[in-house]
Amino acid sequence: MGERTISRKAFTTLAAACAVAALAPATPATAAPAVATSITLDRSGGFAGRQETFTVDGTTPGGRPSLRMTSTPQFLRLRGSYQPKNPCCDRYAYELTVTYRGGFRKTVSTVQGTTAPRILWDVIGEVERVGTSSR
Repeated sequence: MGERTISRKAFTTLAAACAVAALAPATPATAAPAVATSITLDRSGGFAGRQETFTVDGTTPGGRPSLRMTSTPQFLRLRGSYQPKNPCCDRYAYELTVTYRGGFRKTVSTVQGTTAPRILWDVIGEVERVGTSSR
């Protein structure tokens, strides 16, 4: 009878441990950090209706800050679009596409003067400043 009691206690303990393990959230796998490898900014519109593309990659002089900013959690959390309440009148439209190591891409679009997180405007400004321009 003594052995049977020990077996029941061991079984009960094991069952309780399994139940707790089944209900506990799994430890998330550590994701590899997002590392931006290139940025393309398409800018169109304005008073003259111009279209221009700016590109930044690892070989662009002064491009590392832009690549670092687009690899941050703040940038990665951005929505895909920030649009104005009133789309009227002679503003630039921006489409920012970032390519990350492994091929993942993130695209964010906005219009000049729209309320959007500062990191988006900081990246746009840097890419316009240092990016290679083509029309």
